[in-house]
Amino acid sequence: MPGWILTSRAPVVMALAVATVLGCGSGEAPRIALVGATVIDGSGRPPIHDAVIIIDGEHVEVVGSADAVSVPGSAQTIDLTGHWIIPGLIDADVEAAAWALPRFLAYGVTSVRDLSSQTEAIQVLAQDVDLGALVSPRIYFAGTPVGDGHAGQGMSTVDARRAVDDNSIAGTHYISVDPSLSGNLLAAVIDEATSFELKVGGILGLTDAVSAARAGMHSIERLSGIPQAAAGSATPFYSAYRQSFNQGWGYEQQAWSRLRPASVDRVAKELADLHVTITPALILHETTANLDDPGQLERPDPDAVPSEIALGWDGASLMRERRWSAADLRAFRQSRPVQDRFVEQFQAQGGTITVGTGAPQPYLVPGMSLHQEMELLVRAGLEPMVVLMAATSGNAAAMGLDSLGILMGGQVADLVVLAADPLQDIRNTRAVINVMYRGRLMLVETVKDQW
Repeated sequence: MPGWILTSRAPVVMALAVATVLGCGSGEAPRIALVGATVIDGSGRPPIHDAVIIIDGEHVEVVGSADAVSVPGSAQTIDLTGHWIIPGLIDADVEAAAWALPRFLAYGVTSVRDLSSQTEAIQVLAQDVDLGALVSPRIYFAGTPVGDGHAGQGMSTVDARRAVDDNSIAGTHYISVDPSLSGNLLAAVIDEATSFELKVGGILGLTDAVSAARAGMHSIERLSGIPQAAAGSATPFYSAYRQSFNQGWGYEQQAWSRLRPASVDRVAKELADLHVTITPALILHETTANLDDPGQLERPDPDAVPSEIALGWDGASLMRERRWSAADLRAFRQSRPVQDRFVEQFQAQGGTITVGTGAPQPYLVPGMSLHQEMELLVRAGLEPMVVLMAATSGNAAAMGLDSLGILMGGQVADLVVLAADPLQDIRNTRAVINVMYRGRLMLVETVKDQW
């Protein structure tokens, strides 16, 4: 892939560099006027050409066309003619790590949701971010997923409720479950979480997606539990998951290729009617299916992943560790079109799709993988505008973040400046020039300096 940082407009870059210095100083942030760009505000409305965005501190004051919005004389004016502006991107499924955080921001991801990390570890990381010790997007987290890591066989409903209580007391934003949770335990988790007004999301294994949605689960991650609901019997899936997570996940991945189209479409409609949110993480499925073919795995920029991390991204070693054969991966690849079909049908039936990646799992570069995910969603049949909304305002709404995701007065000033039109080609979201986070406009190079 060509370089994703474009800085060919020297006058603009100079102006933005000034804005970066002003925005990062110790005093009050200046009022900023971004003028001349085309704004895709995240609401689904038509783009605003020759737009004006007034930023006051950490918030957007007003967004509109140049003939409707006057630029205050006191504002630092930055000419972005020929560029595009979108809201800050949100990754709804990450496994946060300190090294990954500035990578997310450099690729335009200004908020992330973590459903997988241990409570104490993610609390410390989030606290460091809040104190400004790390260059990072906002972190919203669930804490330790509820489950005992061995098919839930040692957990009682009392244990499950207590785990929810512990995470709630720790200040988590959501409750997460892992694949080891069976249906009766999941029902107890959802009931307990509801008493704390917390939504439940996570990865299913021992519960099918339709049953989980009927029980009140808010979000289902990584297309888990869907083959269980579409197959004639869920018993083989549960048997595989009781052996190990990798065994269960592998069986589930293969099963997609055996599903009948009518069954896939039926489950897509059922889940859409139940108003459950689905985070497909197609990029995770895509990379998993190609672990034996490095040529199919996109290579990141050389400095995008620390060398000690990249050493562990070895497909052959990962296959041995997970006990997957070349035949298994061929079946995974055969499943990919079926997964795409489900996503297209679910969205067509009015289902809510959120955009997440699972980064930084192997071959999933923090930030870059979100752009890959958007590209895969378009390839699956979704329109670029639909995908952009899902990755911004859609993710924000699903996560309960009413101040993020849309560029309008009163919202938090998180946005991304692009060198090309993402509605013409969704791959243009990679053409990130600048990121504004909490009203501070930063050159991508400035963020990369924190790597």
